[in-house]
Amino acid sequence: MTQIAAGQVQSVLGPVSPEDLGITMMHEHLFIDLRQVFVEPDDPAELAWGHAPLSIENLSWTVMNWCKCEDNLVLDDADLAIKEAMIFKHAGGGTLVDVTNVGLGRQPTQLRRISEETGLNIVMGASYYHALFHPPGTDDKTEEQICEEIVTDLTEGVDETGVCAGIIGEVGCTWPLHPNEGKVLRASARAQQRTGAPITIHPGLHVDSPVQIIEELVAAGAQADRIVMGHIERTGFNREQLLNLAKTGCYLEFDWFGEVRPSFPYGIVNVPSDGERLEAIAFLISEGYGDRVLISQDVCFKTRLAAFGGPGYGHIPRYVQGWMRAMRFSESAIEGVLVGNPRRVLQFV
Repeated sequence: MTQIAAGQVQSVLGPVSPEDLGITMMHEHLFIDLRQVFVEPDDPAELAWGHAPLSIENLSWTVMNWCKCEDNLVLDDADLAIKEAMIFKHAGGGTLVDVTNVGLGRQPTQLRRISEETGLNIVMGASYYHALFHPPGTDDKTEEQICEEIVTDLTEGVDETGVCAGIIGEVGCTWPLHPNEGKVLRASARAQQRTGAPITIHPGLHVDSPVQIIEELVAAGAQADRIVMGHIERTGFNREQLLNLAKTGCYLEFDWFGEVRPSFPYGIVNVPSDGERLEAIAFLISEGYGDRVLISQDVCFKTRLAAFGGPGYGHIPRYVQGWMRAMRFSESAIEGVLVGNPRRVLQFV
């Protein structure tokens, strides 16, 4: 077992100095398989689109019906991933955190190849996504067994590849919390205790889910200030709720930048525009929580790739960074959100 030194970041090519990370996207997927959530189109006229490769013919429909196009739910082309990652690099990016983990189609050796060919730092995820994606036998695994799996992924490498994960997550949760998800949360907390790795969370679709998750993690021994709560804008927060979550000490991650859908497909919460996201971040900064904010694009469908007209991995450094200046964010605030905060949380402690 190799214990990464405190103050270092674990990339797929090995330890990296935090000073070498540069602009960092904290929640992305270079590879992913989300076909577990595929929904067969109920309109006979759309059935063929649902099973056809994504193309200009079904692109507009798929953007608004992302879970009804099977091909849209898979990112598995390494050559395309390299092209997309290079857009991020050419925009000034330095590090991508790929939070694909157990059950989502994680590809450690391909991530290593992409890092080698692009020169980007890539940090890989560990632990389990939410219950729908848990592999067979998860019911029978103990908390300790899952903890051992996570620790092995972080210290020895995934599936004997020698490629080590550098973050625990995205740990998937639903609402209400599934018993196995609670087990995985507790195992993740214990793995953090043993390794010093950060934890990143996919919360359930309810405004109370993030606080419930933090309480579960902290009770199991996790450090609140080493937890990244993802999908803030998807879960639905007013200003008071944002502050209450920030007061727990966790990081608040706005990771749907570039999202164009007017509302979440299940009609639970309206998704804000990028401008509204930035207004919420400006509010948090004004309240003294600028050091708790992270941002990303969560590229996880083909329609989110630049090749298919989506924002891609480079949307934030190419556009959002300039919009922050136009909205009079200070340079120190911009640097903190894009570089300083990721640098801090990704370090092992």
